[in-house]
Amino acid sequence: MWSPDTEHRTETRAEHRADRTPLAASAKQDAGRATLLARLAVVGLLSGGLAGCFQPLYAESNTAAGPSLMDNMREVEILQIQGRIGNELRNDLIFALTGGEGNPKHVPYQMTISVQSSIASAIVNSGSGLPENQIVRITGNWKLVRVGDEKKKPVIEGSASGSGTIDVSDQRYANYAATRDAENRAARIVADQIKAQIAAYFIRKKNDPNFEPKPQGS
Repeated sequence: MWSPDTEHRTETRAEHRADRTPLAASAKQDAGRATLLARLAVVGLLSGGLAGCFQPLYAESNTAAGPSLMDNMREVEILQIQGRIGNELRNDLIFALTGGEGNPKHVPYQMTISVQSSIASAIVNSGSGLPENQIVRITGNWKLVRVGDEKKKPVIEGSASGSGTIDVSDQRYANYAATRDAENRAARIVADQIKAQIAAYFIRKKNDPNFEPKPQGS
């Protein structure tokens, strides 16, 4: 017999089943990894001498000590990156650094980023030998350069990586769409990590004007 309660329970069960789909689970896992990695990036860059110098990470207000962190990050122009994934990463990073204000011009800093991507099989069907699940991995190697420096020596450089999972389908278009979705999620992870690394640098520089990061690999 139909009743409003019966319909409500049916809709609730359907929503619960939808939340457990592989794509939703993959997106939640990737988002969780992005948050954790971004936090670890900040901790790693700040661990060398900022104990006791707490301040809100993205404070908006200016003080007598100088511009806010958000003002600093709005002073970074992201140069063009080749390829679809590179363009996706660039757009994500511009939004992350400026809060949606667009890529700034005539600012003190420029950032260059080189992007590499790869896809590897994570789960292979033992019967068919075909992959059932794949992982796309994106790495962005970046350099921050002060505008006007003829030698183009980076004031800081770093690397960030992100990954996304692909549930392989028998349908070509479904695989194409799943791959693009995984690449986009991985690009957002990389953008979040780079934002955290840049934020950590500006915080460290504000607290210690003489701070000079060590060259990568030293």
